[in-house]
Amino acid sequence: ESIPKVKEMYCVKVETMTSNGKRYPYGGLQVKAELRSKSHDGAVVPGEVEDHGDGTYTISLTPQTAGPHQLLIIMDGQHVEKSPCDLNLRMKYGTLCNPEQVIKCSGGPSGIAIHDNGDIYVACMGDSSVHVFDQAGQQKGTIGRVGSGDGQFNAPRGLFIKGDVMYVADSWNHCIQKLTTGGQFMQKFGHHGSGKGQFNRPISVIVDQRDRILVSDHKNRRVVILNEAGTSLLTINGNVTGLHTFQYPTGLALDPQGNIHVAAWGSNIIKVFTPE
Repeated sequence: ESIPKVKEMYCVKVETMTSNGKRYPYGGLQVKAELRSKSHDGAVVPGEVEDHGDGTYTISLTPQTAGPHQLLIIMDGQHVEKSPCDLNLRMKYGTLCNPEQVIKCSGGPSGIAIHDNGDIYVACMGDSSVHVFDQAGQQKGTIGRVGSGDGQFNAPRGLFIKGDVMYVADSWNHCIQKLTTGGQFMQKFGHHGSGKGQFNRPISVIVDQRDRILVSDHKNRRVVILNEAGTSLLTINGNVTGLHTFQYPTGLALDPQGNIHVAAWGSNIIKVFTPE
């Protein structure tokens, strides 16, 4: 079956069976269905049930948020087979030639991340803040302002969201900031320099499955791997000669095996490293 998409009707057909495996030929049973969000808001979408009078029922639901949900179908007070069922709802996107929506962001957008609930977080270099939009493109709020204090930014670039935690590559403050997706400051890693625990204009930040924090330390020409507390574990140094050489790393990505892909702007190459 196709994966349900937000704001798109999703239909489920239910057939009732007798004890000997034949379809029950009559309608009239009490059928209830709902889609429950497993995120912190716990939103519930009730289903519309159509009784066809022949032992079959069609349930129609229109999801409102993205992320993990549970589908519950109850018939005469009991869950049907496979209920509750886990679903991971996706946003509905347009084609490259026909975008589904255009979100206006005047702060000089430079990085973007999507929360599991579908909210869109945009790092803006121009006003040194993170703008938050809902799925419809309406602005919900702004996190941070220009400055060098906790929760303040100076030309933020990369964003990464894991659960309800947001990581910001605060480029001109030469650090990585960790906040809740609601904007509450949690932690800050690094300061200006080229030594251990220091950065020079970090651009991208991502978090792997082991909760290690990976940073493209642009001007220092390296990728730094930190633990959850922000302590440096490993440095992939692009300044060395030979196979590992790369200049001015920008984008970072992980493949399903955990390999680290580095976009090296200054070398016009992509480097791939094992996670160890």
